[in-house]
Amino acid sequence: MKVIHKIFIIISLLVVTSNTVSASVYDEKKPGDDKKKVKSKDDTSSVNTNIAKLSEDCNEDVDIDTSLIVFPSNDLYASWDTTMAHPYNFNEAFKVDSVEIDLVNPDAPGFKMPFKGNTTSEFGWRRRRPHYGTDIDLVTGDTVVSAFDGMVRIAKVCYGYGNCIIVRHNNGLETVYGHLSQMNVEVGQVVKAGEIIGLGGNTGRSTGDHLHWELRYLGQAIDAMDVVDFKSGNLKDNCFVLRKTDVVAKYDLRALKGRHRRDVGLTKAELAYAKKTGSKLHKIKNGDTLGYLAKRYHTTVGALCKKNKLKPTSTLRLGQLIKI
Repeated sequence: MKVIHKIFIIISLLVVTSNTVSASVYDEKKPGDDKKKVKSKDDTSSVNTNIAKLSEDCNEDVDIDTSLIVFPSNDLYASWDTTMAHPYNFNEAFKVDSVEIDLVNPDAPGFKMPFKGNTTSEFGWRRRRPHYGTDIDLVTGDTVVSAFDGMVRIAKVCYGYGNCIIVRHNNGLETVYGHLSQMNVEVGQVVKAGEIIGLGGNTGRSTGDHLHWELRYLGQAIDAMDVVDFKSGNLKDNCFVLRKTDVVAKYDLRALKGRHRRDVGLTKAELAYAKKTGSKLHKIKNGDTLGYLAKRYHTTVGALCKKNKLKPTSTLRLGQLIKI
């Protein structure tokens, strides 16, 4: 009996062990159990929280405006606008009486004429419109190069300019190249002085093949002839001083036209005479001198004397009309 009892116990133990193993194997192969285990394994809320926190930190780094670091003259300009040709307000940005612009320095080592050709129109008023650049004669297809090292801010069709490229330079200037037939650069592209950026043409508001070239500082157009000797194709100096008084007296064309109309004070008859003769007239006021008028109207005392049959020592009378 004892032997039979021991055999029965052994058989019972074997059956229990077999059921346990079977249940274990069955559980491992149970449909859908893998999903439960994966779900259980992935349910690590503490890890997810850390990942979320890390993700937030990473997003904060990504959201930093790195353009403030990479574009030229970022210490001078508050933005890098790739949609508008001239989005800046010079009067708000220019807080000093004068500034020295280093045209050639370690950050702007060279200068090249965009195209060496005859000038056909200068900075100033033209056909009742302000002309903010200098027109250089060329033939469609002639190569146009960047004047200084810089980065392309605009490369698209702009109203009036046609195909237009604007390059921002390390010296704070921006140069504008208008009426192009082809643009060979893209926004954000770094260019060197003398590097081809496009081909000359006759696009936009243009009456013939030419390059419309502008120099601007904080959006304010500057007469390029004050900076460049167009005959030699070289800079007049390595440094250019821009004074607020020059902007008021020479470069702010729309304001100058308004002031001219108010200051001259011509009668209707005098205005009619000026229109008929094609002459610009100035009515002498207290304090006016030939030297002052020559500076104001960008001419010389000799030219004024010749037009008005005067001598450099002539006394000007109040109300006297002077041909400019």
